[in-house]
Amino acid sequence: MALAQEFHYVALLILGILATFATAGLIFWLINSPRISGIFRRLTNVSPQLVAIIGLLFGLYMAFFANDIWNIRDRAQTMILQEADGLRGMLDLADSLPPETGAPLAAAVRSYIRAAVLEWSSLARGESSPQACALSRQLTHVVLGEPLTGRLNPNAQYIVARNLEKAQSARHHRLALSQRRGDPLKWFAVACLGTLTLLAVALVHLDNWRSQLAAMLLYASAISVGFTAAYLERSPFQAFAVSARPIAELIDDAAPLPDRR
Repeated sequence: MALAQEFHYVALLILGILATFATAGLIFWLINSPRISGIFRRLTNVSPQLVAIIGLLFGLYMAFFANDIWNIRDRAQTMILQEADGLRGMLDLADSLPPETGAPLAAAVRSYIRAAVLEWSSLARGESSPQACALSRQLTHVVLGEPLTGRLNPNAQYIVARNLEKAQSARHHRLALSQRRGDPLKWFAVACLGTLTLLAVALVHLDNWRSQLAAMLLYASAISVGFTAAYLERSPFQAFAVSARPIAELIDDAAPLPDRR
């Protein structure tokens, strides 16, 4: 990612963690405030099981939410492998053809591969590379154009067309997955359940403010860990990006992977 992107990404992460501890501090202040503490002091008989119930709901929802995020990462990795497989199939076919027929196809595939690898920096922003899009269209023209199809037998035409479709379909899904950032409604639900968990912890420790503060800080730390893990994986092409290596390895002189640190 670019420096501005990295700053924005880290700033949002820090803001989310600070908001968690600020919420814990606000709840602690409200419960122990001289003006309104009497309202909460009437709730001294709240069962400790309340924390377990709400905490369990928060944990289950967080687990399902994180699972959705990591499924996006797994799908992105699968699309990269499928795209590489389709491109490899076209290169293998080009190598089996006479030079005057296979050379234009191989050149078009390799040009697209270099552009696709360089596209990784754009994927972190949820964008596609205009150069990669243009070379993808050019590859389609080469594969389906008359100069190539006129020299191939029906079986070879089917193989190259099938591999082209596989590579382009995988690319389309890869670009779509790069724009996934997690459902805002799910992030809102996580924030609400986390706040309710902190409130429940505070209510079952009304008799001792030190124990109350310690328990709330522990829960806030646990919530921050879960939030951080989900946030860092919210896009497969940002912090811990899936690698373009399966595509780049198809050619010996593939461009090096852009630095995303």
